[in-house]
Amino acid sequence: VDGMRFVVPVPAAFARPNRKYFGSKRGMTWLNAINDRGMGRGAKVVSGTIRDSLHMVDVIFGFDGGPLPEIVVTDTGSYSDLVFGLLELLGISYRPALADLPDQKGWRINTGADYGPLDTFARGKVDLGKIRRNWDDIVRVVSSIYTGSVRAYDVVTMLQRDGHPTALGEAIAAYGRIFKTLHILAYIDVDASYRRDIKDIRNLQENRHSLARKICHGKRGELYHHYERGLENQLGALGLVLNCVTLW
Repeated sequence: VDGMRFVVPVPAAFARPNRKYFGSKRGMTWLNAINDRGMGRGAKVVSGTIRDSLHMVDVIFGFDGGPLPEIVVTDTGSYSDLVFGLLELLGISYRPALADLPDQKGWRINTGADYGPLDTFARGKVDLGKIRRNWDDIVRVVSSIYTGSVRAYDVVTMLQRDGHPTALGEAIAAYGRIFKTLHILAYIDVDASYRRDIKDIRNLQENRHSLARKICHGKRGELYHHYERGLENQLGALGLVLNCVTLW
């Protein structure tokens, strides 16, 4: 799952400014998911350049048919401890390509354990008591997402009010830190296949986006619709053409 930025040069309620990506104009993000053969599976139009992690779970559960993935690979922009916890609870192995890996913090359960060279890395403490106290509510939240009763975006924003996690959000994030630590350890392990698989998927997504830029309006990459439905229709057509080219 990864986001692709598009300039929207016409007045549009869904476009937002970001000088880094759009210069003096406004734009939006096409957050899309592909499988390991490069075929698009689902996508979502996101206003401006809001953090992909807020919408990533919705993209996965909005797939255009077929089973849910066993593994999800993203870049750092889609990562958060809360998303780590939600995906693991939903039965999906989350493997983001984390930036600044030497500065990442590991989390331990046993504060008295001696991890030798990894002692400095494992300087965080997972509070299992917090997870236990909120477990019933955690199960309710995850079940609601899985059955489609609520959008994951609404859950994530509710659990992170103004950037500060609620008690329930902190409990899910604490659960996610266990698997984040295991992911980092597997990433730096001597077996390079784990890293290689993540890199291969990331390269596949980047190549697909590069193709999309060449196809979309002759490298201009601009969208000319004023409303969300028009943007979705145009990017849906782009996704269909990309799948046709990929299949060919």
